[in-house]
This record gives sequence, C-alpha cells and structure tokens, in this order.
Amino acid sequence: MTDGQTMGGCMDLGAVAPEMVLAGTALALVPVAGWVRGRWRRLPAAVALLALLVAMGLTAPMLTAPPRETFCGTYAVDPFRGFYQLVIEAGALVSLLSLGSHFRASEQEPHYPVALLMATVGGMGLTAATDLGLIVLFLQMVSFPSYLLVLLVRSDGPAQEATLKYFLYGAAALAVMAYGLTFLFGLTGSLNLRAIGAGLAGADRAWVALAFGLVLVGYGFEMTLVPFHVWAPDVFQGGTAPASGFVSVVPKVAAFAGLLRFLLAAMPNGLAAWPTVLALLAAATMTFGNLVALRQASLKRLLAYSSIAQAGYVLMAVAVAGRSPEALPAVGYYLVAYLLMNLSAFAVVAQVERMTGSDGFAAIRGLGRRAPGPAAALALALLSLAGVPPLAGFAGKVFLLVAAIEGGFAWLAVVAAANMAVALFYYAAVIAEAYFREPERIERPASGAGYAWALGLCTAGTLGFGIAPGLGRGLAQLGSTLLR
Repeated sequence: MTDGQTMGGCMDLGAVAPEMVLAGTALALVPVAGWVRGRWRRLPAAVALLALLVAMGLTAPMLTAPPRETFCGTYAVDPFRGFYQLVIEAGALVSLLSLGSHFRASEQEPHYPVALLMATVGGMGLTAATDLGLIVLFLQMVSFPSYLLVLLVRSDGPAQEATLKYFLYGAAALAVMAYGLTFLFGLTGSLNLRAIGAGLAGADRAWVALAFGLVLVGYGFEMTLVPFHVWAPDVFQGGTAPASGFVSVVPKVAAFAGLLRFLLAAMPNGLAAWPTVLALLAAATMTFGNLVALRQASLKRLLAYSSIAQAGYVLMAVAVAGRSPEALPAVGYYLVAYLLMNLSAFAVVAQVERMTGSDGFAAIRGLGRRAPGPAAALALALLSLAGVPPLAGFAGKVFLLVAAIEGGFAWLAVVAAANMAVALFYYAAVIAEAYFREPERIERPASGAGYAWALGLCTAGTLGFGIAPGLGRGLAQLGSTLLR
C-alpha cells in the first residue's frame, strides 16, 4: 500500500459529520449575520438551532459504536465521545434558546449564534482528540468564541473588563499547558495519547510529574479548579446571564471529558500520583467555592462560586476514574444534571437581569409572587444544586460519593458531604429572598419563548432524572466506554 493510500484510508469524514455540520453552519452565518436586518435578524439563530438538532442526530449513533481511531490515530470514535458530545450539544441548544430571548431585536441578535456554534465545535473536538496538537487546537477553539460571547455588548464596561481577564488568564493557562504537552512529546517521541501512555512506563517520574502539573493548568482553567478559578467570578458577573450560563457549562463539560481521556489513555495506572493530586484539588475546590459563595450578594457571582464548588464534586470521581467502575458513570450523570440545573438558574437570572438591569438579591425579592413560574424553576434548580431529593442533583451527588468511597477516598467523601451541608445555606438564602421577603419591585421578569423553552426543558430534565435516576445513569453508562 502506498503512502497516499494509507493516508486516504484513515481520512473518515463521516466520523466528524456533527462537527462539520456545526462548523459549516457557523462559517456560512458569518456573512449572513452582517447583513440581516429587521425580522431577518432571527434567521441565524433559527439556522443554528436546526444545525444543532441535526448534529445531535448524527452524534447519537456513536453511543453504540465500537471504539476506533480515525484520521490516522488522532481522533476517537467511541461511546464516550458520543455521550459527551450530546451533552455539549444539549448545553449549546439550551443556551441558544436563552440567548435568543435575551437579545431579541437587539444589535447582537444575529451574531451570538456564530460564536456559540464555534465554541461548541471546539468542545466537541476536545472530547474526541487523541493527539496533543489537536488538544491544544480544540482548547483554543472552545475558549476564543467564549470570549466573544462574554463581550457581546461591546459598550458594556464590566463586560470589557471581564473579557480582558478571561483572555489573559486563558492565554497564560493554555500556554503553560502547551509547554507541558511538549514534555510528553519529548519523553515519548509521540503525539498520540495511547502511545504516550505506553512510552511513559519507563520515563523519569520527576519529568512525568512536571508534565502532568503543567497540563493540569490548562484543564483546570476550563474546569474552574482552585487555584485556576480566579477569572470565573468576574467573567460570570461581567457577561450577560445567558452567556455566563454557556461558559459555566460547555467548556467545563468538554474539559472534564478531555481530562478523563488524557488521564486514562496517556497516564494509566496512576502515573505521577494523579489520583491523590486530583483528590486534594477536589477538596480544596469544593471547600473554597462553597465558603466564598456564602458571602456573595450578586446572583451571578454566587453561581460562579457554586460552579467552582460543583467542579470539585465532579473531580472527586475523576480522581478515582482508574480505580472504581462507578466513577465514569457518576461523572457523566452528574455533568448532565449540572447542565440542567445550572442553565435553568442562569435563565431565570437572565429574565430578571434583562428587566431590572441588576443581578442583586433585591432583584429577585418577592419573585414568587411576581412570577411564580420562573421562581419555581429557580427554586428547583437551586435545590437540585444543593442535593435535595428527589431532584437530579441529589442522585448525582450520591453516585459521586459512592465512586469516591469505592475508589479508596472515603475521607474525600466526608469532606464533600460537609461541603454539601454548607452549600445548602446559601442556596436556601436565595430561595428565601424569592418566597419569604416582600418584593421591592412590581415589574415581572422579562418574558420570551426562548426563556420558556429553556426553563421547561431544564426543569423537566431535573425532575425526570431525579425521579428516575436509572435512566440518566444508564445513558452515562453507555458513555463510559472509550478507546484506551
């Protein structure tokens, strides 16, 4: 077989059909977004919604696909990729709905779908990349469009400041990560994750540990792990609520999936003591996030620190991914639950913010009387984040705790349980503002079909997966098979 035949045989465009649909749509929408006027401003969002639905249809068959590599060993096709790509696409779809109502008839209306689709493609690629070069590329692809989403309102001073911080922290973190990846290439002479995993068996452990620490900086930035979290509160507060909701979910889910693939393929058998390192990071992240959230008076900053704490919970199952068979299903289930409850909370904050121009506690005071529907959706989302049964967050936390205990980190499960008790206090404080305080405003939150659909889908999912957790866990179990 000639070199040309070999190269042609590994080029499988069908393996990247979902990514091609979304990337092609985004590129086609770039000129369209520049000339549409009036009612036609809605066209890009409608096209993006259709593209996401098509991409989800193309992704679903991967849940039962036999694991294989394509594009000459640089891209995986396996149920793991299919599951996490579906989660990312679902998060993008719900965010698109909220953004549609938030920017209806505004200057930004035709532009946000382009950035959202490109960030989604980056996240999807990160779940499947098995090559060091592609990992760096897709991390950049998920980050740069996210900066644009935060800066949709260019005249907004806080958004400008938030985007600058986001960009600077992101550029530094990804540069450090790329430097760490070069160490892995130098130690093994390969860019492929599985070849690296085999090559590191005889490598100097000090260099392996250094490389792992540098690589973790990039993933930790996207996942908002302590101490790489410092950008998140300012970015969440500076951006519009729907954009902050997207940033809190899609890059985080992609980074967790990418980190899992990296650890299980490139660093098998706990190389560089990564289970212990991640367990300590999980404890620090959840504790810091919850304690600082207690002092917040801004809903978006509170959700930012809550998001940091939630990342700590998920990380404790990632830490035992090589030890416990319960770890991968627990991570998958909880990330689905996190997507539903977090995007629901941000959708309600978006409604309140658009009408009042504020995300302070006073803006939701008495919301239960002024807008019973959004108030109920917010309360359910926060109770689920707190881990109250029978909601999805409760079942997810049980799965995470069981995985940590089975993986030999019972102490971490105790730390997590204590943190969950602390978190209940600040979630309950927000609910109390909505239901037990006299309203200071008489206006209702902003309405819109996009808000309604986003809240309806997320609330139904939070209730459904909580009442029947086996359904979500079964889906996550399908996504636990990955190429190794």
